[in-house]
Amino acid sequence: MRRINPGSVNSYIRYGNIKIPKSIQSECPECRKTTEFLLNANFQSSKNGLVTETSCPTCKKSAVFIIMTKDTIDEQGEHADTYIYDIQAAKHPIHQIESLPNIPKDLIRAYRSAINVHQSRGNSATAVMSKRVIESILKHFLKEKSKGQPLSQQLEILPNHVDLAKPIQALSHLLAVDGTLHRMLELETEMDYETTSLLMELLESIIEYLFVLPGKIEVTHNKISKKFN
Repeated sequence: MRRINPGSVNSYIRYGNIKIPKSIQSECPECRKTTEFLLNANFQSSKNGLVTETSCPTCKKSAVFIIMTKDTIDEQGEHADTYIYDIQAAKHPIHQIESLPNIPKDLIRAYRSAINVHQSRGNSATAVMSKRVIESILKHFLKEKSKGQPLSQQLEILPNHVDLAKPIQALSHLLAVDGTLHRMLELETEMDYETTSLLMELLESIIEYLFVLPGKIEVTHNKISKKFN
């Protein structure tokens, strides 16, 4: 599930002693377009909350919203936490980096803040927090060399301080000819389901590292360049 930021709620209706969303601006779990969802009033009620289903105006696919009416009311004690069922939400970078041991805590906080202010449509705040995220990343790898240098120069020297080849080179040991995984791939040794799942995860990671991430960076770079030219 993906939590709906309160800033993305366009309007509320009263439900008992709390307010629940009536209109929400959110990314559709199916077509990934950001659009306005009008929540249906035909709620399915349970002891912990409400469930409702509505259609995306763009792709017409159904989206499920979960409204927590018990023990999840925000600090104002008035608005209930709301979530949209999104199977891709767990793949969001913020969920991935939080589980990694070597990620600086200040980077996680800055990135989460950048996400929140963007979802709340705070353009200036998003710019400030985005810069802070970039600064935190560069400071983590460059240490003292980041001081007093503009971001452009820091990015230029970043590859000298990050071993970008290490993740791929490490696979050479994993796939050594006399190794267990190599024998499994050659069907010399049987592979169980848990190993096949790990293998699929490895394939996804390799493709993402070599193709998806460079491609996404290039596409986004071109979009930004085109916007400002």
